[in-house]
Amino acid sequence: MPEPTDLLNSDSWATSFPKSSEIAELICLRIQREKLVPGSYLGTVEKLTEEFGVSRSVIREAVGNLRGLGVITGRPKVGLSVAEGDIQSVLRKVLVPQTTCEKGWREVAQLRVVIEIGSLPMVTQNITEAQLDRLQQIIDEQSTLLANDQLSSGLLLQKFVEKDLLFHEALLQSANQELITQFHQVLMKYFQQGIDFFPLPTSQMIHEHQQVVDALRNRDCAAAVQSLTVHLKPIHSILNSLDETTESSSDESFD
Repeated sequence: MPEPTDLLNSDSWATSFPKSSEIAELICLRIQREKLVPGSYLGTVEKLTEEFGVSRSVIREAVGNLRGLGVITGRPKVGLSVAEGDIQSVLRKVLVPQTTCEKGWREVAQLRVVIEIGSLPMVTQNITEAQLDRLQQIIDEQSTLLANDQLSSGLLLQKFVEKDLLFHEALLQSANQELITQFHQVLMKYFQQGIDFFPLPTSQMIHEHQQVVDALRNRDCAAAVQSLTVHLKPIHSILNSLDETTESSSDESFD
């Protein structure tokens, strides 16, 4: 594992990035590499200045950026420590204010669609047989739920949505990209808050999941993208209906 100063001096860093951004990224890499937990001591500004071989102003700017994101914290005469040890904690701080309003929820839903479809080439390339079998298991569980006529419509929707989100989480994990997985997990957590907008479960939804899995088994990325795009169309319909409602309310306010 290369030392932070080796990474800093390597040619892989784009010269267009401010030095403070490079330092901030290296501090984050150190937190991840050493699996530092909240409260772990990172040192003082003076210590980091010496460690990275840059000026105090560069370190202070990097530290200020990370403190603003909630990654690190500090106290005078004590030094700096880890405030949040993973990207999910930072993303939650960004997304919580967004999901408290309808517009914010719509943006989260749109971002979910973009990430899922955009990640399918990596999923197609990296997915394992075990992961395909797990997706198939979730599909079978959804089929069992839909066939259970003892469940109320409300309980069926709740349980079906839980399985649906589990399917999409497992799908993105198959991309084998930790950053995408963590980002998606946070998005799905807040996307679920819009369950009142979800359509009732149908056999067509299960069929669409099956088409995605079949395409992935055949390593057919184009077919997987097409099937997932069709499957996610209801989200677009929900977003469009919400937009129309918003526009209608806006027009009425001017009458």
